[in-house]
This record gives sequence, structure tokens and C-alpha cells, in this order.
Amino acid sequence: MSRVGAFIIGVLFIMSIADVFRTVSAEEHAHAEDKVHDKDDFESEFGDENDGNKFSQGTEDDHIEVREQSSFVKPTAVHHAKDLPTLRVFYCVSCGYKQAFDQFTNFAVEKYPNMPIEGANYAPVLWKAYVAQALSFVKMAVLVIVLTGSNPFERFGLGYPAVLQHAHGNKMSSCMLIFMLGNLVEQSLISTGAFEVYLGTEQIWSKIESGRVPSPQEFMQLIDAQLAVLGKAPVNTESFGEFQQAV
Repeated sequence: MSRVGAFIIGVLFIMSIADVFRTVSAEEHAHAEDKVHDKDDFESEFGDENDGNKFSQGTEDDHIEVREQSSFVKPTAVHHAKDLPTLRVFYCVSCGYKQAFDQFTNFAVEKYPNMPIEGANYAPVLWKAYVAQALSFVKMAVLVIVLTGSNPFERFGLGYPAVLQHAHGNKMSSCMLIFMLGNLVEQSLISTGAFEVYLGTEQIWSKIESGRVPSPQEFMQLIDAQLAVLGKAPVNTESFGEFQQAV
């Protein structure tokens, strides 16, 4: 049984590594194809302009001098008001949504530098949190019993269960199995899958209801729309940036 357990764990580990490499290779291949397609599209659209940009015969020296190209400066923030409502995002930490929150925060700060932003873990249902915490203690207790080789069942007159005997005889594989199964159950209890966005007191997005995280464009459009409802819509006079003449 010990060899079978170790074999299963080894197979799962190898499959996980293989999935990671396949995912990375697929992303690199897709990125390379995007570059090739972009290059082909550019050449098909602008590739025939080379001849038109050449000087006419005999007029190479009699051309008009043009100014140097202007440089484009990054757009400045479009809203500098200090009375903006607070943007609150409650997300599932165990689902890996912390990175999405950080990215969306950068987008919001770039456009609304004075907007207060708060983020926190979306807590699971209370009973699930208690069960997950109790399961964590049970998992640690079982690991201690297996590693120390003790038998607490003798104190209650229950003898020496065969399962515990097997665990004591195969401590390494048994501890790994207990740890993996315990973590799996705990994660399923505390994972809410939430990404709830509030602007002021109004909820403008719910992943629990929609089933997905908004795109960055949707995220900013939701903020703009809610600010318009509150009468704090941004002025887009600077949204296209400023041009600065190169010297």
C-alpha cells in the first residue's frame, strides 16, 4: 500500500509539472503568432506606401523641410476632485484574486488619483469558516499522532485500529496524504470565488452573480458610469494626453 500511495503521488506531481510546461509553451506560441500576424497586417496595410514617399525624379534636392515629429506625453489624470466615493473591493484571497485587485487598483489610481481605495478578503459563510478551522486542528493532531507513533484509542479501550497501524508503518506517505486531503477540504470550504466591487454604498460588480471577473475596460467603465450617476463624472478634456514639441 505504501508503494501504491507513493506511486500515485509521484504521478500527480509529474502531471502537474507537465501541465505547467504545456501552458507556458502554449502561451509562448500564441505570443509568437500574434507578433507574426501583427507584422503581416501592418505590411498589408502600409507596405505599398514606400514608393509614394519617394521624391519625384529631379526633385531630390528641391524638397520642403518639415518640422521634427512631436512626442506624445502620457495622459494626465482626468479627475482631480477630492470628494470622490471610496472604491471597495472584496475578493477571494485563496482564489488568487489579489493580483487582479492590485492591477485594477493601478488603473483606478492612474485615472482618479484622489479616489480612496480599499481591499479585503471576502469572508466565507461563518459555519464554513468554523468547520475549516476545526478541520485544520484535526489535521495537525492526526499528523502528530502519526509522526509520534502514539495510539490515543487505547485510552478509550478501542485497541489499535488497523488504519492507524498502517499509518504508523508508512509515516511518510500517510502524512503526505493527510496533508493534501486536509488542505483540499479546507480550501473548498473557505474559497468563495468572490470579486465584489463597491463604489461608495453601491455595488457595481459581483462575480458571485456574474460568474466572472470584469475586464479592465469594464472595470473603468463601471466606475465612470457610477460617478456619472452621482454627478461626479470626469471631464475628458485631458483624456487624450498632451503633445510636446521635440527640440
